[in-house]
Amino acid sequence: MSRRRGPAAGSPQDPLKPISSETNPTKSVNQEITNLLKAYEKALNSHDPQAVMALYGTDPIFIPQNAEAFIGREAVQARYQHGSQTIKVNVVFTIHEIVEMGDLAYGRTTSVGQQEVLATHKILQEANNELFIFRREQGQWKIHRYMFAASKPPAAN
Repeated sequence: MSRRRGPAAGSPQDPLKPISSETNPTKSVNQEITNLLKAYEKALNSHDPQAVMALYGTDPIFIPQNAEAFIGREAVQARYQHGSQTIKVNVVFTIHEIVEMGDLAYGRTTSVGQQEVLATHKILQEANNELFIFRREQGQWKIHRYMFAASKPPAAN
């Protein structure tokens, strides 16, 4: 590993730079994970929990804002199923970084769009920060952990 001058990687002055060149994703990994994130966006917007679950790995954890973590495929699937019965989303993800670490990688994204509360047909604007952890399983990248939090407070009623 070569030495750099200036702020140390991962320091407060440079918190997002990888610590070594080994953490930079290869072009093919970057594209595979980008495709996975775009498939996730499409599945969410299609209101299709089965398509969403096809993108998750064998042992997922989903951590939505203001809720307990959903641990394992059954719990994560139940959460997406419940969500598909109560809200319909239309969001666009922006990928800010993808970092590979062997058979693990993470992606930091933001999303903006709207959700419709199906019971009332009320449309709400939403914006989120997301952190995905991916794991390569049987040669395929899958969502291993996913967490999001609102980046824009909800409008007052």
